Amino acid sequence: MAQIEEEHKIIHLEIKYTSEIHKDVPIDLNGTVLKFQETLHEILKVPIEKQKIMIKGSLLKKDQDLSKLNLKNGQQIMVMGARDEHLINLNQKKKLFEDDLTPEQKAILLKQKAGIVLPIGLVNLGNTCYMNASIQILRRVNELNEYIKNNKKQGQGLSVKLFNALQDVFQKLELKGEPFQPNHFLSIFFQLYPDFGQKENQIAYKQQDADECFQNILQTIEPLTSYENEEGQQRNLIKDLFEIELKSTIENQDIPDEPKKVSIEKGKKLMCIIDNQSKPVNTLLEGITVSLEAQIEKISETDQQTHLYKKTSRISKLPSYLLCQMVRFYWKQGVQGKEGVKAKILRNVAFPKILDLFDFCAPELQEQLHAGREYEKKKLLEMAAKETDELEQFKKDLEASGKIVPDDTREIYKLFKAKKQQEEIQNHDDQLYRKHGFGLVTGNYELIGVLTHTGREADSGHYMAWVHHSGEDWIWYDDEKTSDRKIEHILDLRGGGDWHMGYYLLYRRLEIE
Repeated sequence: MAQIEEEHKIIHLEIKYTSEIHKDVPIDLNGTVLKFQETLHEILKVPIEKQKIMIKGSLLKKDQDLSKLNLKNGQQIMVMGARDEHLINLNQKKKLFEDDLTPEQKAILLKQKAGIVLPIGLVNLGNTCYMNASIQILRRVNELNEYIKNNKKQGQGLSVKLFNALQDVFQKLELKGEPFQPNHFLSIFFQLYPDFGQKENQIAYKQQDADECFQNILQTIEPLTSYENEEGQQRNLIKDLFEIELKSTIENQDIPDEPKKVSIEKGKKLMCIIDNQSKPVNTLLEGITVSLEAQIEKISETDQQTHLYKKTSRISKLPSYLLCQMVRFYWKQGVQGKEGVKAKILRNVAFPKILDLFDFCAPELQEQLHAGREYEKKKLLEMAAKETDELEQFKKDLEASGKIVPDDTREIYKLFKAKKQQEEIQNHDDQLYRKHGFGLVTGNYELIGVLTHTGREADSGHYMAWVHHSGEDWIWYDDEKTSDRKIEHILDLRGGGDWHMGYYLLYRRLEIE
């Protein structure tokens, strides 16, 4: 038996294909690449000629010696390629052609066979775009999406009913295959928050604030998201994902000797103040800076008199997901007997794809982030050196193949990047959505969702969601309509007129392995 194992040198790998993970897949290190591909075809149903096998960032070639790849038991490798779907069988006695399928059957098929989820919209039930957009943004939080889909709650309370209704919406968005009306969820949400059910002239629902809707959903389901982690500790998923901790210091500006007061405040979003008392705010970073530094008046414990205090807040705990609210709506006082109105600030405020929060962190947290930031610099230098070597090899391969090598270095680089595009997209997505807690934190976040408002008035207009899909590709959700977009379109949602303007931004924390 030992002789046979030595002869074959069989180890077991973990195979990642789209969103699927296949464990304990055998590979004979003394066998051929073709034999391993046959094993993958049996498991994944991806034809051998379509398989692309990535090991440590490099594409496995058909003539490579498996014994020299230094593969280890349990090591994860990635497989790409389309499954063969000419004929399909949906657990029925007869086989169906794709044209015979309903939208729901097609969606189920794509999810089961290729790991692809079709972008499906939600029907507007009368000024309910704020809710539709909020749900699409929430759904991009993978950990929350999976928890809700896989945990039906027991009980008759409205909170439980809302959780289960949201579960039904998430599942249908994944498998329904066509837009649908979220009537059940809306009905329960209105029971919990009757103000949202108000109607204009007893006909259509009034437009509501997407921020209030979003936060109300989180607040309602938070008590229902408790779980036990791998160490046996009781945790809460909503707090783990969204809770940000601020260390606030209050100093008396009139009496410098008065002891400073330090407190810890918790919340689920950062504010970007746009109306900065005639001082223009042009970027998200500037608006966050304003929100974390405030002047307040309060009675001093020193002399019982009113004094001016400076309140400075710094982040002491970074969340997995960062919500940033652009404070575009405010109450405008009426003049000459007229009633006040809820107004909107149209100002152009730019936001980045990568948001660096290091400068907003408390000194203690900055100290912890230094290791990750230094390691990130080292990794970037290593990656640049590796790319230089790969580019040189690419040039040599072009020459060896007898193909015309462009004189323009930029043209060669474009060809090189085009060849590596799929690999880079996969690496980017794996890094962006990797499980948190297993890498070094740097203070950097990447944008994965934008909720926009268009229109010049706060109590009207239209909300939409823009959600990251893969690489530089995004999906635009306009109620039941969906459309592809690129990152450059997303970064253009900064406002400044009648165009869609960012109101709610969702960032995911980046970690370096």
